[in-house]
This record gives sequence, structure tokens and C-alpha cells, in this order.
Amino acid sequence: MLSSLRMPVPRLSNEGDDPLSIFMKPPPYETDEERTDRLRREAEEKRVSDQIDEYIKAERAAMKKKRSDIKLLLLGQSESGKSTTLKNFQLTFAPKAWREERTSWRAVIQFNLVRSVNTILDVLSKEMLSALGGGSTAHLNIAQSSSRPPSGSWSMDALDANLDGNFSSDDEQEVYQPIPASTFPPLKFTSSHSLLKLRLAPLRSVECDLKTFLGAGSTEVTASTSDISQMVATPFDIDYRGSAPPSASLTRRRTNEFAVRSHAAWKRSLGMHTGSSKTRPSSPKAGLDLDGATEVIAGCKDDIKMLWHDPLIQELLKRRGVKLGDSAAYFHHVDRIANRKYEPSDDDVLRARLRTLGVQEHKLVFEHSADEGRSRLPTTDLDLLPSADAGSTWCIYDVGGSRTSRAAWLPFFDDAHAILFLAPINCFDEQLAEDPRVNRLQDSMILWKSIVSSKLLTGCSIVLFLNKYDLLVKKLQSGVQARDFVTNYGDRENDAAVFAKYMRGKFKTLLKDLSPKPRPFYGFLTSVIDQQNTGLTLSYLRDGILREHLKKAEIV
Repeated sequence: MLSSLRMPVPRLSNEGDDPLSIFMKPPPYETDEERTDRLRREAEEKRVSDQIDEYIKAERAAMKKKRSDIKLLLLGQSESGKSTTLKNFQLTFAPKAWREERTSWRAVIQFNLVRSVNTILDVLSKEMLSALGGGSTAHLNIAQSSSRPPSGSWSMDALDANLDGNFSSDDEQEVYQPIPASTFPPLKFTSSHSLLKLRLAPLRSVECDLKTFLGAGSTEVTASTSDISQMVATPFDIDYRGSAPPSASLTRRRTNEFAVRSHAAWKRSLGMHTGSSKTRPSSPKAGLDLDGATEVIAGCKDDIKMLWHDPLIQELLKRRGVKLGDSAAYFHHVDRIANRKYEPSDDDVLRARLRTLGVQEHKLVFEHSADEGRSRLPTTDLDLLPSADAGSTWCIYDVGGSRTSRAAWLPFFDDAHAILFLAPINCFDEQLAEDPRVNRLQDSMILWKSIVSSKLLTGCSIVLFLNKYDLLVKKLQSGVQARDFVTNYGDRENDAAVFAKYMRGKFKTLLKDLSPKPRPFYGFLTSVIDQQNTGLTLSYLRDGILREHLKKAEIV
């Protein structure tokens, strides 16, 4: 019954009945001229259609590749070694691109040297002025050494009770002033020191020119230039909860910083060339002459050497606890750096300091697998997979680490595959530049707790670099007592290896106790200015991250 009511489905008897064929069939009375014109239009339409198909195909391939690229975040407080670690990634895995870029760091290195010279001259001028007036120099705004009283100590128990960085007044960090001049016998400066100041005066304008050329990244963070309304202790905080009500030194003045997301764009924005070493950087700013700056620096070479090697100057720097950071090493190479034909070395660039602003994206294309370096490493559970093929790409994000920059991290956590967290282990007796009430090592642990406990980063591999171990060794050997600043350290030996093991255990415990789900702990003692050893560690690290990435993609 139902079959008899079913309507028959019409079938096309031949190709001529196909509506599409009928539509595409040429007109019956088409002339040769019309036929030629029609074929031309059809060919053009097919060309455009094929072009669109190729574009869609390329876009799909690019999206697929982007999803397969590993995204690595370099996190940590300011001056923890993130940018230097990025340079080591480039030097180790993309040496050809590194060589092409190396010359562009020339102006940065010159700026670091000149700024260090002017810092010394500032201290010298104020000391000589004080000697003439017989007054105290306790008002000097100079970075201090670690010889502080035990009242600046902090405890792990306080850290455990204050994940958000909201410390009690007992844990408030003091801002220590320089030691009054009366503590030591006066230094007897001579006319030669006045003459040195005069001959090195042209470096003031050179520093200003290079600072204009390099932009806001050349300006260091201080409490007076930090906007407290933009401060957060961790990227997950919605407002700033410091150790006490904001002091007068923590103003609400907004800084005019710029940030760029691409490493290549940063180079272009500064007018730096990454080609042949014979090509000199040219400034996009009108009126700036970088070659002229090089001439001035070269002309001051002998005076810079005399300033640095003067025994009275060295004693002054020691008394005032002046810290020049990695730039101090440049004074040992003045003959080479203060030269008209100066070309930066790898070590020069690794020590170059230019503050990271915002979040900067770097595309690292691996030029080789670095199997040779990896084979020299000990075999562990990380070292189980052959290295990635040459040509693979990682997206590495270098972030500004000051508390005014951490709110910008959060949007980059969503699809991150791995985090490399850098904690400078030597700074147990130092305070944050942007908030001198907060201990730097304590700040690193607060950040670490927020990262490892985040549910947003549950599927993310996390690796810890306890960095600047070389500086820790020097500090403890100089007589600084770790127990005076980290009260929980107790009566343990005042030795770098013992202190590093103690701190590594603390970071490991935090990860184990706070992670939303179990994850392995990977912690390394590093000195990222040590190119060879850091390259080996990064080769070891890369294979572990790659293995975890492939495991999550169910490839291995």
C-alpha cells in the first residue's frame, strides 16, 4: 500500500539533463569573438578561484603549524636573568641568526659602560663635595651592599602565611641608608680626580643620546618612578597589597613606557640593523649621531681605565656599596669596547642590560638539533627523546618582571606549554627596586607559589632556574651570613652549595604541596652569563619540554 503511494524519483537520463551542465553550456549561436571573450573570463575566474583555494590552504597550514609550535614563557622578577636566558636560547639553537643580530647590541653595551662610568662619577662628586663641606653623605641615593643589619631578615613562616604578598608590619623591609662618612677615615682625593671628572664630562651627553636612542628600556625601575596603582605582587592579583600603606617614595606618577610584542619589531623601532657587521646602526631620532658617540667613548678610553683602576675610587665604591651589576665586567675590556671599530662578542651581549617592557614575543627557529651538546648531559627522565628537527619553531615570551608589569602576564597563560621560572638565589639580602619594603628572594617565592598553584597552568610544564649562583658564591665568601636574613636557615653552614640545596628544597616543597595535580619538579642551579654550561642545560631542558608536549598530544 505504502509502496504504491511512493512518488517515483526522477532520474537524469544523460549529461544533457544536468542543470549545471545546461548552465555551463556555451550559447548555441556564440560567435568566435564571444567565445574568445567567454574563455578569457572563465580562465580569469578559475585563476582567482585557485588563488583563493591556495590562500585558504596556506592559512590552514599556518594555523596547524602555530598550534604545533611550543609556547614557552620566561617568568620571574626584574633582573632575574630572563632576557639573558633568551639570548642563550638564540646563541645555542640559532647561531646563524644570532651572529646576524649581535652587532645591533653595540649601542646597548656602550650605554651600559657609559652609565656605569657616570654612576661612579656621581658618587665621586658627592664624596668630594662632602669632604669639602665636612658633611655626611648619608643622603646619597646609591644602591647599597648587602652589609645590612639583621633587622632586615625574613622568615619562611611569614611567606607561608602570606601568599598574596600582604605582609605584616613585622616583616616590613627597611630601606637602608649608606654608611655615614664619619664611619671611615676620609678619603684624600687629589687634583687628578677633579681632572678626571672634567675629562670624562662629555660622557654625560653621550649617555643622554644613547638613552634617547634606546628608548624607555634604558630607564631602570625605581620606587620613585613606579606607579603603585599598576603594581601587583602576582599576575593573579586585582590590586596591590604591599607590606604597609604606600610610602611617599611610591608615587602614583604614571610612567611613559612603550612595549612591543616582537623582537624583530624592537630592533626596527630602534633603527638597529641585523645584517653585516660592517653596517653601523643609524638612529631614527633626528639629531642623534651614534658614530659620534663612539668617537667620544674612544677618546675617553684612557681616562675610563684610570678611573676604574684608581685605588681610592675602588675604596669609595666599596664603602658606598655601589653595585654595577654585569656592566662591571666591561671595565676589564675597555681597550676593546672603547674602540672605533668595536664589534660585540657573545659574552658582551650576554651581559648587556636593557629592561624588558611589557611582554615581548620572540620566534626561535631551531637551526640544528644540538645533539652533540645534549649527549654530554647526564641521562635522566627528561632525556628520553631525540631532539626536534631543524626548522621547528618555538614562541618564547620574555616579560617585564617588575611589579608594575606583572598584570600583563595573565593573557599569555591560556595556551602556554611550558614556563621557565627564574629566581635569583643571590638576592636573599636585597630589596625590590620598585618597592624597597619587599625582600627580593621572598618576592620570587611569592611569585612561584602563585604560578605552581594556578589551575589555569595545570597542564603546563614548569622548570625552575635558581639563577646567579656565581654571585651567591662570591657574596657568602665575602662574609655575608645567610642566617641573618633568612631566619629559618638556622645554624646550617654558610656555604653556597648548602644554601642553594636548602632553597631548592623550599621551592620543591611549594610545588609539591600547591600544584592542582601532581607534576615533576625540575630545578637547576644556573649562572646564565656562563654561555657553555647554560647552553648544555637548555639542550637538556628543550628535550624534556618537547617530550611533555608530544605526550600531551598523544604522539608518544
